[in-house]
Amino acid sequence: MTSYIDTYVAGSGASITITGIIPKQEVSFPAFLTSFSDNMTSNWNEEQVYGRPDPIGTFQNTSRKISLGFDAPAASLAEAKKNLNNINSVKQFMYPAYSSGTAPASGSLPEVTTNALSLAKSPLVRLKFANLIQNQAEAGLLGWISSFSATPVIEMGMFNEKAKLYPKVYNISIDFTPQHEFDLGYDHSGGAIDPKFTKFPYDGA
Repeated sequence: MTSYIDTYVAGSGASITITGIIPKQEVSFPAFLTSFSDNMTSNWNEEQVYGRPDPIGTFQNTSRKISLGFDAPAASLAEAKKNLNNINSVKQFMYPAYSSGTAPASGSLPEVTTNALSLAKSPLVRLKFANLIQNQAEAGLLGWISSFSATPVIEMGMFNEKAKLYPKVYNISIDFTPQHEFDLGYDHSGGAIDPKFTKFPYDGA
C-alpha cells in the first residue's frame, strides 16, 4: 500500500539527499520543508582614515551558508525505522576518517601498529534539494555540515517494538557550508570566469 509520504514525493518530485564522501553512502528524506535560507556574505576589511567620512574597504571574499529545516514523518513502523536509520547515517557522515600509525619491520623487529590515530579525510558530504541546492552538474553541492539537529515531535507519538522506540515525526535542521568546485566571479572583461557561473547558484530559470 502506498503511503501519503510516497504519494507526496511522487507528486512533487522533491526530496532532500545527503551523500557521505567517506562511506560513499546516500540517504534521502521527503522534502516536507519547514525553512530554507541561502545566505551570501560579502566580507571586507574596513580601514578608517582620518578626515574621511567613509571607510576604505578591501574585499576579502564572498562566503555562503545554507540552512535547511524539514519534517521527517512516518506513516508506518517501517518508515519510522528508515527515518531513524537515515538520521543515524547523517550523524555518522559528520565524523572523519583516521589512519593508524605503523612502524615498518626492520631487521629482526616485526611491523608494529601504534594506537595513535591521525586524521586521513575530513567529513565532507554532498547535499541536494531540487535545483535550490546542487552543483552545476546537477549533483549534490559539496561541503560540510556544521550543525545537524534531529528532534522527535513528542506529541505526535512513537512506534514501540520490543522496547525500542521509533518517533513518528522528526523535526530536522541542517546548517551547511558549501565548497564550490569551479571558479566564482568575472574576468577582466566582465564575463563569467567559468561558464558554470552563468547559472550559479540555482541553475538559471
